[in-house]
This record gives sequence, C-alpha cells and structure tokens, in this order.
Amino acid sequence: MKKLHPYILTCFAAFLAACSTEVPKSEIYKIALVPEIQGQSGIYTLNSDRTGGKRVVTDDTAQLRPSSWSPDGKKIAFFAARSEDYSIRQKYKMPLHFPLYLMNSSGGEQKRLLDFPASSFEWSPDSLRLLVVSAYEDPAGNDPAVLKQMKAPMSAAYILDLQTGAQNRVTGFAQYCYGSWSPDGSRLAISFGDTKSSDIFVSTVDGKRTWRVSDSTGINLKPAWSPDGKRIAYISFVPKSGVLVGDTCVIEFNGSNKKQYTNADAYEVAWSRDGKWLMLKTAKGFLLQSVDENLTVEMKNKVIQPQDPVFTPDGKGVMFRSNHEGPNYLYTVDLNGDNIVRMSGNLSASWFALSHIRQ
Repeated sequence: MKKLHPYILTCFAAFLAACSTEVPKSEIYKIALVPEIQGQSGIYTLNSDRTGGKRVVTDDTAQLRPSSWSPDGKKIAFFAARSEDYSIRQKYKMPLHFPLYLMNSSGGEQKRLLDFPASSFEWSPDSLRLLVVSAYEDPAGNDPAVLKQMKAPMSAAYILDLQTGAQNRVTGFAQYCYGSWSPDGSRLAISFGDTKSSDIFVSTVDGKRTWRVSDSTGINLKPAWSPDGKRIAYISFVPKSGVLVGDTCVIEFNGSNKKQYTNADAYEVAWSRDGKWLMLKTAKGFLLQSVDENLTVEMKNKVIQPQDPVFTPDGKGVMFRSNHEGPNYLYTVDLNGDNIVRMSGNLSASWFALSHIRQ
C-alpha cells in the first residue's frame, strides 16, 4: 500500500478533529463558493462549521469575488453571463467585464443590476450602495484594435444606489482604477492612474472634497482602509534593479506618517479585523506583517500552494484555496500558521466569499 505523505496525514487528522468539535454559534460565519470541477456548478453556501450546505445558484457562468457578500450578511453580488445578457455582451466587449447580479443570501430575488458590465465592485458599510468599476464609457472600450495595444481599458468608478437604482460616476478615467469605502461610509479611497504613474486619493462620497495621499513615487494601487478609518494601506510598485517590485505602504488618510514594508513583493494588501495585522498577498502565497511592530509571520513553509487568501470574519485565521489534495478546496489556517483545516468538504472552489459579520 502506498504511504500517505506525513503532511497529508496531519491535514486529514486536523480535518477529522475539527469536524468533531462544536463551534460556538456566535463564531459561525457564512461561506459562498463556486466549484471548479466538472459536475459541480453554480454558487453554494455553507456555514463555517461545515453545516447547512446548499446550492443557491445553478448557473454555471456564475462568478464570486471576495467582496460579494454584503456587510449585513443578507445579500450576495455576483457576476454571470446569462442568455438575457446577450445584447450587453455584444455591445461591450471589454476584457474581464461581466454583467453584475444581486440576490438575497438564500438565492432568491435574483436580478441584474446594470445595463453594462463591470470589472469589480465593493459594498458600502451600510449595504445600501455598491462602488462599481467599469470601462463601459471608455470611447475606445469597444475598439478591438485599440484594446490589443492596451493592457487595460480606461475605467471609472461609479456609486450605485441599490434602493433607487441611481448611479453616479465619482472618478475620471484611468487604466488602473480601484476603490475602497471608509468604515463609516463617508469617504472613498481611490487609486487612479496608468502604467507610468498612479496615485491614491481620498474623496468624500459626494465628491465635493478630494485630496491626494500618496507621494507619486511608483505606481500606487489597491487602497484598503484600516478598520478604525484612520489609515490606508496600498501597494506601491517601484523599480528595483530594473524590475517593478510591490512594496506595501500604510499612511494616514490625510497623507501623513507614511510607513513602508519592503520585505515582500506583494500585489495586494488587506487588514485584519482588529487592525493589528496586514496580509501581504504575493505570487507565492501570503505573509502576515504586524502594522506597528517589526514582526512577520511567514507562511511559505506551513501552507501549501495558497491562493486568494482572506482573513476570516471571526478574526482568528485566514481562509485560502489550495490544490495540494487534488482539486482546489477551501482551507483555514491560524494566524500563527498552525492548525490547517479543510473547510469545503468535497466541494471544490474556484471563487469564494465570506460573510462580513458573525451569524
């Protein structure tokens, strides 16, 4: 008989132990995932104690994003390409753009939100608005000859009011456009620029006040607000030895007290729930960096092939995808790199999202 690798045995034992341990109800959160293997399609939801699993969307074109679940846990935004979207897909042929849909967390009341496709979206803290990024107004957005010469179409950010359906453009157009809501919903952090220069701006939601917070050194992208709303983390791509390297920066939202972390070539950054840790996402996985101390938790020797890591809503760990057991499954790991547990059972995962609050 072929022997199993000790690491696989360890993971299997941890999985069985976790299944036999009751999770306090106050710490149970929701998981939504899109499977990746044949025979599994649509969107599934389950609890973090691995109970209550069900399929809520059957559409095999459905896609989730880490931002899909609304902060109040009642709604899920997702991408799909359904037959009724044919005219939109024919009219707008920008890469990585899809029709945006909304449903309640049980899969009911599904509806398309916009008459144009989008590339990304972020929920407002009150779950009543979406910050949507799209290139649908770019004059060159539907010209294939132009798109072949560009790394990305010219996108802009829009606020969509889910109660009235009103939409308002809050930025100009740029090749790289990313947005993030402040925790109180009164401000936006926006990255805006192109392949030569990009900066981080803060704007009031009504657009009446806007100021730059980055220092125009490098290509500054993907801002993320701290949980207390006082600081913004972002990635600054700077040339080093002829190659662009992603440094992580943290700065006060007024542009003061910048701190830079150069220990990882990161492409995205996220805050822990308590605001004490940064997750630096890299091509090889991720690491955790303490915000105010010189302390790093390196995961590369503990977590196998991690993809799409996110902090869990209970504040205790990180969830990620990994294919070290065959298809990509969902796993969690403690913040110190211990206790790896498979969360999705036999369901594979190509996309996933977590509810933002404890149930």
